[in-house]
Amino acid sequence: MISYNMHHFKTCRGSLIGLLGLLGVLMQAPQAKAQDDALAILAGGKEDANKLLSAYLSPMGQGFSMALGQNWFNTANSLKTLRLNVQAGVTVLQMPDQHKFFDPATLQLTTLKAVGGNPNAVPTIAGDRSAISPQWVVTGTIQDSSIPGGVRSIEYPALGNIFQGLGLSMTFAPYIQANIGLVKNTELSIRYAPTLDLSTLGNGIIPENILSGKINFWGVGLKHELLQWIPVVKILPLSLSLYASHSRMSYELDASIEPSAFAAYNVAPGIQVTNRAISGSQDFSKQQLFMEGRATGLGIVLSKKILAFTPYASIGFQNSSFLLAAKGNYAVRSGLTPSPNNPANLTEEWTSLSNPLDIQIDSEQQLRMGLGLRFKLVLIALHAEAFTLGDFKGYSAGLSLGF
Repeated sequence: MISYNMHHFKTCRGSLIGLLGLLGVLMQAPQAKAQDDALAILAGGKEDANKLLSAYLSPMGQGFSMALGQNWFNTANSLKTLRLNVQAGVTVLQMPDQHKFFDPATLQLTTLKAVGGNPNAVPTIAGDRSAISPQWVVTGTIQDSSIPGGVRSIEYPALGNIFQGLGLSMTFAPYIQANIGLVKNTELSIRYAPTLDLSTLGNGIIPENILSGKINFWGVGLKHELLQWIPVVKILPLSLSLYASHSRMSYELDASIEPSAFAAYNVAPGIQVTNRAISGSQDFSKQQLFMEGRATGLGIVLSKKILAFTPYASIGFQNSSFLLAAKGNYAVRSGLTPSPNNPANLTEEWTSLSNPLDIQIDSEQQLRMGLGLRFKLVLIALHAEAFTLGDFKGYSAGLSLGF
């Protein structure tokens, strides 16, 4: 008698450029194979799949969410009451070298195993395109009375080298922002974009199935001058303000991923998989990939106006998080069972999983320090800043128009 034992699934429980970077991972092979590979990682169980994807996407997730929280201010001075200005700009974050690889041994995987390549240094999405990536298999055993001990180890082919470096050396976040002066030298900043239907973009250049979904974006910031409350120092020719901000951007991407056509294959000498069976719901019509970046910042900014120039410096902290979830039903390989008539012929069992991916990548209490320069001529101002955020380095620039 031969039976196959695979670890069961555990019900364990995320910029457009970044999103397309992730899609590039799933679309780099022919479509049918890419769809299988995108789900094949789940053959090792939800827990392993979430750990591996979290490690692979971590640089993009951290960079994307961190970049959202930048470029809120370019001077410590607040606008006068009811004065307005509008500004637009972009932030670029460089990926540190230590974020280009991850070591699966630190993830405590239970079923998935790296084979070949360099299994202790798997490229992340920020890794070089030329970096060698291992293959991945699901480990298990079969009971076989024909061999000593009656148990044979088996490696079930799960997916190829899908975790390949894409050379994502930086990530960026553009923005448009409106500012208004409030009472007591306080300034309110708003970032908002109406919900964007992705299906209206592309003009046929990008496949329609990639751009089926929506983007939502909003943010709010507050800046308040501090020296006015300190009698001894308020006469100094400097400005010092406390700032706080929160940003959020999300994507809802429609998907359509189903098992490709079945073909027989061998898993061990004399043992062949000859059939497929799917258990659970086969309604795959409501699949959706959800991604969201969040960033919250708090700190102080110091500036000094010198003619048309205003140099400024800042220090503070930022918390950011990146969420990734796969919603809907997805069929994945879950095991093999022998045929009652011929134990050497196995049936490939598939299980339909609901909401199989739920990943959150957090960057908490990251120290932020920056130096910048603002140049204003009548109603128009230009600014640029260099900053560090944790082990990331970044640059911001923008233009504002005052009224």
